[in-house]
Amino acid sequence: MKRTLVTATGAVLAASMILSGCGGSKDDNKPAASASTSPSSAASAKPSDASKPADKPVTLKFWGGVPPESGPQEAVDNWNKANPNIKVEYTRYVNDEAGNLKLDTALLSNQDSPDIFMTYGDAYMTKRVQAGMAIPLDDLIAKQGFDVEGIIGAANIKKFPDGKYYYLPANKNVGAVLINKKALDEAGEKLPTSWTWDDFAAMAKKLTKGARKGTMHDPALGNFGEELLASDKPIDSYLAADGTSNFNSAALKKGLELQKSLEDGGNMVKRAEAVAGKLTYQNELLTDKAAMVVSAIYLIRYIKDTANFPHDFQVVFAPVPQMKDGNNVNLGGGMGDFMSINKNSANKEAAMKFMDWYLKEGNMSMVPGGRIPTNKKADQAKIAQMLIGDADKLIDKTSLQAVLSGNYTYPTSYNVPVPTELTQVYKEEMEKYLLGSQNIDKTMENLKSRGDSTIKSAKK
Repeated sequence: MKRTLVTATGAVLAASMILSGCGGSKDDNKPAASASTSPSSAASAKPSDASKPADKPVTLKFWGGVPPESGPQEAVDNWNKANPNIKVEYTRYVNDEAGNLKLDTALLSNQDSPDIFMTYGDAYMTKRVQAGMAIPLDDLIAKQGFDVEGIIGAANIKKFPDGKYYYLPANKNVGAVLINKKALDEAGEKLPTSWTWDDFAAMAKKLTKGARKGTMHDPALGNFGEELLASDKPIDSYLAADGTSNFNSAALKKGLELQKSLEDGGNMVKRAEAVAGKLTYQNELLTDKAAMVVSAIYLIRYIKDTANFPHDFQVVFAPVPQMKDGNNVNLGGGMGDFMSINKNSANKEAAMKFMDWYLKEGNMSMVPGGRIPTNKKADQAKIAQMLIGDADKLIDKTSLQAVLSGNYTYPTSYNVPVPTELTQVYKEEMEKYLLGSQNIDKTMENLKSRGDSTIKSAKK
């Protein structure tokens, strides 16, 4: 992807060009946080041993995309009470194009810039590393004694071409199938604890009743073709082993055929209708128009919002279906909230001390807003209860905790060239098939040829 630096007006205007045209990951389409969520008091005011004050008092500036009242301010307040020599100030930037430009401008100009900043999405992270906005964390991690494998899992963090870490993820976007328990009981079905996509399709047919469809898909957030492709090849799913497009994948074909079969059979809302009606997971599930949706834990905030989504049935949680029974690919979006340190920060070691504490315990304050800590040692039962709050009649704690406790592989797409262009190719051919203007064989042929050409053009 081309990057243009405008030097005539200095580094401030350069930021507006570096990320122009680059979109975020799938996770960027999800709400960053609920502004109406009251902060939790769960975070400990006593920091871990790794967060002892530095010798000289410093002030760290911390930028993130979540409203302060949805957790960040409480986390910062807890830290500041126990660490008078390292004060942290939180600033929110809106996670949209204008907000990301504001962050990039501050990082490049080094005027009122953050010491620590959050990035949302693979594409923005890659571009910020390429632009030199973030420093390698390896030496700081070693000096701090932060156990990457033990706390987060090294496989869940991208190492860039130089083999180094430039971020540590603070949020785990856990995917799940959310199911209307009343519909499940009416059909006499048990909650799946391990299942395949074929099992899912069979369940959708059983849960279809009257005006209620068995399932639906928010057209802005995905489709079964892409999801089965990622289930089969979670790392760079758009790419084949030889560097050409993976658009001739049998898994992708199976996903497209599964969706069309469910739509044509009346078991799933047709994509054309979902697009026209701007249908969302939360609206269709919580108004009893769809019995189950393949989405993520963030929908809990809507389940609890009975003012806008009045309902009286309980929602239960099943793991994401797999291409093969026994696999553990989770389509929720993977690790997010990438914490990095500004290359221009004068207090890098102090920044690492705060990050150490935040990733081990401080970000528990973010849980009520729907953000799950990446710490593998976090108390999942406590997290489940914090997510549920007083909505236990609407949310099943046992199944939620089981999904949160899973050991997953999360899809990533760091190495896919021209991802925006490839996504557009896929969308165009996919919609022709689902709308009935093109058969599956022609669709797969076009996907492969157009995908290969797109990648080839990018390499010139």
